[in-house]
Amino acid sequence: ESVQKGLADYLETKRLAFSRFFFLSNDELLQILSQTKNPLAVQPHLRKCFEAIDKLDFQEDQQITAMMSVEKEKVPFSEFMYPKGNVENWLGEVERIMRASMKQSYVLSNEAYAESGKANRPDWVRSWPAMTILAVDC
Repeated sequence: ESVQKGLADYLETKRLAFSRFFFLSNDELLQILSQTKNPLAVQPHLRKCFEAIDKLDFQEDQQITAMMSVEKEKVPFSEFMYPKGNVENWLGEVERIMRASMKQSYVLSNEAYAESGKANRPDWVRSWPAMTILAVDC
């Protein structure tokens, strides 16, 4: 019983450090935490942590360069990062970079639309990820 309470307390501290872990079951969170040396272990659980994100684009050297949707739309990160340290810390950094990357995508796509004119709207729509178009086209 005391071991179970200790485990529950440990998982709670991890969830408090990275609130998106609240979307995972205890077993899923333990699976991630037990493989801290393998950053790719988070891939199967990303969909529960981040809506519309299927996976992160890891390079051979473990550098994370983009996020991918289930539809295989790729949004490049505005800055690249290496997953170092505790998983809750580097996932927090991934979340920060996701937001910055989407903001950059909004700005760039809005500028591209202004430059291309409304006549080229279909080309503009096809050249940007859907999540960017949905936000910018409002």
